[in-house]
Amino acid sequence: MGQGGENIIFISSPVFEQLSSMFVVQGDIQSSVGAANEVQKWVEERRRTIPQKLKNDLDVFFSKETFIGMSMIRYAYENNCYESVPNFIHQLESEEPYQLFMRFLQTGFTPDEVSNILDIQEVSHFIKQTNLPESEKWKLTYLYVDIENTKQRFVNLIKQYYEFYFKDDIPYFLKKQQESIADLYDKQQDLTRVQVGNIFPVIPSHVLENKEIKLILSPSFFYDTASLTSDSDDSFIYHFGMNEMKKNKMSQDDVLDAIKVVADEKRIKIIQLLNKSPRYGYELANTLNLSNSTVSHHLSTLSSIGIVYSTRIENKVYYQLHKEKLQVLMETLTKSLLD
Repeated sequence: MGQGGENIIFISSPVFEQLSSMFVVQGDIQSSVGAANEVQKWVEERRRTIPQKLKNDLDVFFSKETFIGMSMIRYAYENNCYESVPNFIHQLESEEPYQLFMRFLQTGFTPDEVSNILDIQEVSHFIKQTNLPESEKWKLTYLYVDIENTKQRFVNLIKQYYEFYFKDDIPYFLKKQQESIADLYDKQQDLTRVQVGNIFPVIPSHVLENKEIKLILSPSFFYDTASLTSDSDDSFIYHFGMNEMKKNKMSQDDVLDAIKVVADEKRIKIIQLLNKSPRYGYELANTLNLSNSTVSHHLSTLSSIGIVYSTRIENKVYYQLHKEKLQVLMETLTKSLLD
């Protein structure tokens, strides 16, 4: 569904939703999403029934450290197979293993990109330069060396999860997604990019201002109040939890919650670094001596209140401080205290 000259596209995708559910089922739901009761109940039920072997593969491919599985959201979009999980599986099966692995490495937390995925020395050096825990570096190296089996393990994981734990609930998830899209249209009859930016302050201004960039909005049942962004030169995917809109309407209590978000030692350091100049994830992780997942969590939290946003420069995703929004937040706090 597009929005005229505004180049806004809504995507209701079972593929995006399955990938999101796998990420949440693998990880700590309390840190991954807002953990609405309905989501938590569904996730806990799957955790009880999924066999250990499948859990092990979820740990490998949907670790919050590497985000391998979530890199497939853009892959599914670019290969036009996001509307059907069977089509997505077929695309994966036809993909050349090394090209699939190249996608696994596109995390935004690396100093460079691999120029020749067939060069084992270059790939090994690339993995060593990432800011991943040593166990994750070993995991990626092993997955690369055993590339044919890696592809088959990933495809089998997607297949089994779909057939036994996800397929039957797809109509319900799609219904919830459509309700979220309809809610956006009900609130804004002629939805513009400016209005989208007001609803979702995480979306960077350069994306909102450039109508040549496709602005793709994809609601998710499982992300609840969290979000995921993925951008390229011509498109920006915003995969958002269906309660994200509610979270971005700031009451006085919300302002106080936002101040609690800012009042964290690591986040203050991130704000100070970004105040000097834009940084990309790898730089921040190295400078602060933090893991990718920790930096990603802090950036996502700061982005959720609109004071940090991302922008793509060549092949790197940089994070910048939205100084005006930070100033408005502090002024609103001052006014609420002194009124």
